[in-house]
Amino acid sequence: MKSRLTPLFSDTDIDRWFDKFQERAEEKIFKLLSAAGEKFVEVARKSGNYTDHSGNLRSSVGYIIAMDGETVSENFEKRGKGNDGDTGISKARQLAEDISLAYQSSYVLIGVAGMEYAIHVEAKGKDVATTGYIQCQEYLRKALIKVFEKI
Repeated sequence: MKSRLTPLFSDTDIDRWFDKFQERAEEKIFKLLSAAGEKFVEVARKSGNYTDHSGNLRSSVGYIIAMDGETVSENFEKRGKGNDGDTGISKARQLAEDISLAYQSSYVLIGVAGMEYAIHVEAKGKDVATTGYIQCQEYLRKALIKVFEKI
């Protein structure tokens, strides 16, 4: 007589378990990207060693998190001492959303300094977003090392 193992779980149970695991993984990915995005804007906005006459350049520093090309979270704020800032927010949001369209099948964190002259300010040795980018990247590297150490 052959002995047979009786399954303790149905295929449906296993599918539900995998769905729950994927949902939890996506939540953790989202939280990690959110924290990294906040690190980017916090550092970039504070370390910007340039004079922002209109408020647009500092206001154009922000990020979006997109999933499958759709924005699911963002941080753009009116900043600086100028009297505008709305233009900076608008241009930054549009730039980040345009970039997100290239990522149609995954989560993506997109940090920007959205004013077209940001690169020229950086080229003059001023820090618009570079330090924010570097610290964001370092935060992600350390966080991912911790994640993989647990596996």
